[in-house]
Amino acid sequence: MVPCFVINLDRSQQRMVNMTSQFSTQSIDFERISAVDGASISEDVIARYYSLSSPLKYHKQLNKGEICCYLSHRKVWQKMVDEQIPQAIILEDDVDIVGDLSAVADTLPSMVDDWDYIKLAEHTRRRGVVHSESVNPFTRVIYDKIPARTCAQAVSLSGARKLLAASEKIYRPIDIDLQYWWEKDLNIFGLQPYPVKPKDDAPSEIDKVKQRHKTQKNTWLKVRQQAAFLINNAKHVKARLATLNKK
Repeated sequence: MVPCFVINLDRSQQRMVNMTSQFSTQSIDFERISAVDGASISEDVIARYYSLSSPLKYHKQLNKGEICCYLSHRKVWQKMVDEQIPQAIILEDDVDIVGDLSAVADTLPSMVDDWDYIKLAEHTRRRGVVHSESVNPFTRVIYDKIPARTCAQAVSLSGARKLLAASEKIYRPIDIDLQYWWEKDLNIFGLQPYPVKPKDDAPSEIDKVKQRHKTQKNTWLKVRQQAAFLINNAKHVKARLATLNKK
C-alpha cells in the first residue's frame, strides 16, 4: 500500500482531528508529519535555506509561513529518500477527501513509471489540459500550466530526490516553484477526477504568521518574470508534448 502522510502544525490540533476522521471514514492509515512552524523557526534555519541574494528568481520577499510550508514538504521528501519509499501520497491538513483515496493508492504502483509528481487537487482557478490518458479508474493529465496549491499530491522517489536537490536554497513559494518544473526536470501530472479538494473555510496558516500581501514586492520585476514565465512555460510544454507524440 502506498503510504499517506499528512503535514500538520503541532498547534493545529483541530485540523488533525478533522483529518483523522476523514481517513477513518475511508479506512486508510496515515502518518502525521509535524510541520515546520513559522511562529517558532529560528533565523539560523531560515538563513540556511532562504536569502535575497538572487532577487531575479521571484518578485516578492517570502514570509516565514511560505518558507516553512516549503520546509515542511522537504521533511516528507527527505523521509522518502532516507527510507527509500517508492511512492507516497502527501496531504496538507486543510483539505476535504471527496473521492476514493485508496483507489489512488492502488493505481499509483500500476502506473507507468514516468512521473515525479501528481496533483490530486486543484486550485479554484482551473488550468487547461493539453494531454490526457486513461489510468483506470482515473484520467492522468498534463496541464498547460501547473495549478497552484500543494494541498494534495503523490510524489515518487525520483521526484523526491529531484525536489530536494532543487530546494537546497528556496527563492519562491513551493507551489509557484513547481510551476517552473523544467528547471528541476520534473514530470508533473494531474489525476482526475480529483480525490481531494481544498477546504473552502480553512484560514491560511501562512497568513496567520505574517500577511503575505504585505511583504515587500517589486512590481516591475513581477511583470518581467511573468512575461518570461509565459514564454518558457509554453516552450517547455510544447517540447514535452512533442516527446509524447514520438512514443
